[in-house]
Amino acid sequence: MDRLASMTAFVKAVECGSFAATASALGISPQMVAKHVGYLEARLGARLLNRTTRKQSLTTIGKSYYDRCKVALAEVDWADAIAEETRGKPRGLLRVNAPVSFGTHSLSPVVARYLRSHPGVDVDLVLNDRLVDLIDEGFEAVFRIGPPRTTNLAAIELAPFRTGRLRLAGLSARARDSVDAVGPGRP
Repeated sequence: MDRLASMTAFVKAVECGSFAATASALGISPQMVAKHVGYLEARLGARLLNRTTRKQSLTTIGKSYYDRCKVALAEVDWADAIAEETRGKPRGLLRVNAPVSFGTHSLSPVVARYLRSHPGVDVDLVLNDRLVDLIDEGFEAVFRIGPPRTTNLAAIELAPFRTGRLRLAGLSARARDSVDAVGPGRP
């Protein structure tokens, strides 16, 4: 049985005052509430609730366990909230390579605008005119002018450039998402 689900059922049973009310609140049967509480009691080797047909009350151990379960469940909820908050927000290091002339004149302002819009991202912009190995050198995105020289990389044509077509080759979805966030064809 899932320990967090059982802890949730136990806490709700204490707060609701009965297994029937707990079952209604959680959308499960009263028998399932009893199984969750029974699982915890068996696991702990201690009775958590004194139950009669008319009322229930916490044992001494049950009171301590209830207090700690509330804290633990709140921490789990907080961890979930943090994960949900950061989902969809770019963060981390984005390594980008581009030719010197293109990077200096066209890409630098786009990177600056991107960094203002996405404060959780750090960009390592490496400008040089040599062909880099994306995997060995750890780049997520590489800008090149002209057709790709290899077919084993995904290439996206972005916009015309003075001497040819500008293409972005990259390994990760994060790099493609970054291009979408800034917008194609924006210098």
